[in-house]
Amino acid sequence: MHELLEQMCEVADRHAKEARSPTSIPGLTLYNIRKSVHVMHVLYNPRICIILRGSKTVSLGDAPFHADAATFLLVTVDIPVASRVFVSGDGRSYLSLTLDLDRGVLAEIMQKLPLRPMPAMPPAGLAAARVSDELLEPFARLLNILDRPDEIEFLRPLIVREIHYRLLKSGLADPLVQFVMSGSHLWRVGKATSWIKAHYNEPMSIDGLAELAGMSVTSFHRHFKAVTLMTPFQYRTQVRLQEARRMLLGDHATTGTVGVAVGYDSQSQFSREYKRMFGAPPATDAARLMGAA
Repeated sequence: MHELLEQMCEVADRHAKEARSPTSIPGLTLYNIRKSVHVMHVLYNPRICIILRGSKTVSLGDAPFHADAATFLLVTVDIPVASRVFVSGDGRSYLSLTLDLDRGVLAEIMQKLPLRPMPAMPPAGLAAARVSDELLEPFARLLNILDRPDEIEFLRPLIVREIHYRLLKSGLADPLVQFVMSGSHLWRVGKATSWIKAHYNEPMSIDGLAELAGMSVTSFHRHFKAVTLMTPFQYRTQVRLQEARRMLLGDHATTGTVGVAVGYDSQSQFSREYKRMFGAPPATDAARLMGAA
């Protein structure tokens, strides 16, 4: 596996010119980060993350997950996380790739595999598992066709199909089945998280979210917490504050304007919750980050 990883690093190093580099292969993104970074708050979409060099820790709610060249991450629902990246022990940059999960491809493969019983409770929307040679090899082939762009259209679907098959055989079949199956607990929670993402700055009703998910309020609370490891209001707060930080940095908006824009009626509550998440009040945090850029 070490030799294969080195070959993959060589390809990724050439194609990942920025910290985050989308590629000509749909759904495949490369990451090349040249120094260890403090906690980054980001929103993950359903994906698989393979670390080629270095390591990272990801916190979902209060639960930490660790990933390195031997451990990959699987995300099956939109989730706000806190992530920290570490360069390799020899000082070389952190290298990784992510591939978006394809619900259609998984559904097609599942039709040809034995049915699995649905678990009583949905698994968390983020999981870590050991990387096998069988999973790493098709990822290596996917990277290699970046050097042969005329082959992408034909070979990508075949390789991506194999990757999804290997995922289903990796011991993570339960969250993947829940991800695919319409009406599963994870699928229902996913409807709620999608609504919160789209309407984070609007009033939110737990009764309304439970109705959208097709659950009782009690069942909705229990299953939402099982999947996201946080309550719906905690989820919305993280989405709101991530967007507030983006607006402060990208749009150069004022603190008061941003607080209102992301849905806060109280400026003091906005500042208090922002400081709790990012370690400094909004204006101080924005100035610090822009000064470090």
